[in-house]
Amino acid sequence: MALIGGTSESRSLADALSRQGIPWVATVTTEGARRLYQDLPGQVVVTRFSPPSLEQFLQECRIRVVVDASHPFAQQISQLAIQVTAQLRIPYLRYERPPLELDPWVQVVPDWQGVLTEAVLAGRRVLLTVGVKALPLFVPWQDRCQLWARVLPESVPQAVQAGIPAERVIGMRLPLSFEQELQLWQRFSPQVVISKASGEAGGLGIKQAVAKTLGIPLWVIRRPPLDYPWCSQDLTEVVQECRRCLGRAKP
Repeated sequence: MALIGGTSESRSLADALSRQGIPWVATVTTEGARRLYQDLPGQVVVTRFSPPSLEQFLQECRIRVVVDASHPFAQQISQLAIQVTAQLRIPYLRYERPPLELDPWVQVVPDWQGVLTEAVLAGRRVLLTVGVKALPLFVPWQDRCQLWARVLPESVPQAVQAGIPAERVIGMRLPLSFEQELQLWQRFSPQVVISKASGEAGGLGIKQAVAKTLGIPLWVIRRPPLDYPWCSQDLTEVVQECRRCLGRAKP
């Protein structure tokens, strides 16, 4: 089976599959993400798929089921996997990261346009914890606010290339503890923090706690809606469905 990974929940799933004796190959987009599986027996491939390359990969590896455990905001690979697996008649399973219930004072918006406004950004010190791919959306606002972007260490060059000055890019390995997050916010004194609805695994719970402690407004982008053919937030259910699809379900 193929595991579209790069997330903490994909690591948990790979571990569970290994303990069940189910062989798997995980795909990730960076060398850094490979470390998630370094002590597990499966194969890890670092690549970025196009429709033809994903189809070729699934056929050459003789994949019988695909489990998508990618990030909730990795909509492009999820849509691609749904499309290609449907064409090849391969079962597609989505292992979805559980959402986090947020306090009423947290500002939740449906998309990026909800924070790309004068009311949110203008004249403020803004800490972006939105990942590197969204940074180009904020670059045009740099003459109207002070932006800092926190990204993974391996994403620092990409953030600078996107247009964020190097001195405003913070490269940090996640996850962070409450104390680490608190110290970071105290160091840069943001007046606004913007994040994505990436769940507890994405550190959103800690960000909410720090924002409440310091009295800093927290804006959260809601997960993009996607109609998955099959979806579960329960690890045991996902493993059982994998076994069923592989014809190895326990009696």
